[in-house]
Amino acid sequence: MAQRLATNYAKAYFTVNEEELNQFVSLFTNEHISVQVKVCDNGDRDVILNDKTGEIQLSFCRVGSRYSCDSSYLIQDRQLANAMRKAMKAFRGYGIVHRIYDGFTMVYHYDQGSVVSIQELTGDEEVSIFENNSLHMANELEALFQQDGSEQEIESLRQETDRWLDLRNWAKRTAPEKLPAIDVRLVTLSRRLFELEV
Repeated sequence: MAQRLATNYAKAYFTVNEEELNQFVSLFTNEHISVQVKVCDNGDRDVILNDKTGEIQLSFCRVGSRYSCDSSYLIQDRQLANAMRKAMKAFRGYGIVHRIYDGFTMVYHYDQGSVVSIQELTGDEEVSIFENNSLHMANELEALFQQDGSEQEIESLRQETDRWLDLRNWAKRTAPEKLPAIDVRLVTLSRRLFELEV
């Protein structure tokens, strides 16, 4: 298994309230990472994480009752890198994280604490390893839910299905050779109805 050399948070963004900020600090102390918190005159907080290779300062700017931290940093200590990964998930962070190995780099994109894509970079080549479209799909489904066009299409499809069923009943008695074509159309209509009603 390849040995990770470093983890570069090219971009990391968190927004938390006061209680969550305390939980953020506790997460690192529970992982046996040395943490200092400095309270600035304007209410901002500097969270300083110490590892074997130095320190990382995360500045949380106070805006109303929330604190936001937008930063970038390089982590060489594996224990701190794992703790930061847990923080990214627990506090629904956004970020671009480069996990650097000998000869290649894995690039993780985080959205609300979840990995949404992973690419492998080797020299000039970039290969997509993972793409999570569920967040994008959820937004599309919400937009569809807000529209009433699907309800209108469902009603139209039901009326058309009723007409084809009447035609099928007629064809069964007087023109059985038309049944296969009618059934194909009914299958198409029922599939579309199923897609819209799910």
